[in-house]
Amino acid sequence: MKKIYIWIIALVALAGIGYLSFGHHEGKSKNETLTVGIMAGDKHTDEQWKIIKANAKKEGLDLKIKTFTDYTQPNAALSSGDIDVNAFQHYIFLNDWNKAHKTDLVPVGETILVAGRLYSDKHKSLDEIPDGGTVAISNTKITQGRTLLLLQNAGLIKVNKDAKDPTLKDITENKKNLKFKEVGTDQLVRVLPEVDLASVDPSFIVGAGRSIKSAIYVRPIDKSQHNGINIIVTTKKKQHSEAIKKFVKAYQSDNVADYINNKSETGEVAVWKGAPGLK
Repeated sequence: MKKIYIWIIALVALAGIGYLSFGHHEGKSKNETLTVGIMAGDKHTDEQWKIIKANAKKEGLDLKIKTFTDYTQPNAALSSGDIDVNAFQHYIFLNDWNKAHKTDLVPVGETILVAGRLYSDKHKSLDEIPDGGTVAISNTKITQGRTLLLLQNAGLIKVNKDAKDPTLKDITENKKNLKFKEVGTDQLVRVLPEVDLASVDPSFIVGAGRSIKSAIYVRPIDKSQHNGINIIVTTKKKQHSEAIKKFVKAYQSDNVADYINNKSETGEVAVWKGAPGLK
């Protein structure tokens, strides 16, 4: 009789554990988790991603954000499987990366475009840039190419029309005999007091306590800048997955566009198809 009681108690205990275990799992989120790689940003970047994460959760998707500080890291992490998708680069960067590293990462959605800006601590307009003036320019290929195209758009130089990603060697006309000082991209804002002109990434401008409104030239956004549009990127294997589709939808939402267009201090504009305010 004693053994029967012991067995009954054991069965009741097991039933209780099973019930609790079942209840625990029922309470857990059944959402799929997607790890997203981004570059470190400011408080506005954090707020933007809070909105995107909330949108994704409504789609049944939990986002885990992994922040990087070096532009070479997000694509390497994507290729190795450490992350599922990233959102930090434009078409030019991705194409150059795939060629250099023999990878086949693919774009699955467009996000933002940042208008090119020229800054000067010495002059208030492009007309004041003197003959023989010095222009600080990035020593990295991709950023240098975009800056040269920006200078061409501003009417200061001309570059070889066949050069999609021009370098200093592709300059075909330089009427003001501008001199170019190549420095690290993160050093451009630091050398502004020493040069006549520079194109500086807005994140570095804001990081230095300056305002993008201090630019003496802003390139109008138009279709010719398509290759400079930032994109969401993943692997070929995952590009058609439901999780990726949900993430793109969460990012390309009206509330995200509204925040980007009206709250960002670094001049981004939401440019995906159907984005509010996009002309």
